[in-house]
Amino acid sequence: LKRATPSGSLLPPRHAHMECVVCSETVALPAKFEAPCTAGCGRICHLQCAHRWSVTRDSTEASAGGMRMIDCPCGAGVFAPPCAVCERQIVPPESSRPTCREPCGRVLAHSICLVAVQRFRAQRCCGLCSKPWVE
Repeated sequence: LKRATPSGSLLPPRHAHMECVVCSETVALPAKFEAPCTAGCGRICHLQCAHRWSVTRDSTEASAGGMRMIDCPCGAGVFAPPCAVCERQIVPPESSRPTCREPCGRVLAHSICLVAVQRFRAQRCCGLCSKPWVE
């Protein structure tokens, strides 16, 4: 049984065993804390695997403002984390920041979305560690 996303694509059931496309290890966290395919095909990559790839500079990789993205095998998307505020995926040239401090720091949001949260004086907590977001 598969569920449909707002865009109409199908995703595996919520409790299905999912593996990271990069390291082939089990993805234990919900997709909103990892880097799912931007095309919504249901494939996923660990946020840490995507981050390691993005910060590894390569002189032949100059697209996306110098940031490297991992192409999904579906051919229609890349692996990118969703914004904790607007839920759209964070892809270059958009900048992002963690919503909370280390040791967590794994939940990301667009920088502009975090500015909006601060301007509205909204108070939110991290979905993983439950600590208040960074001001």
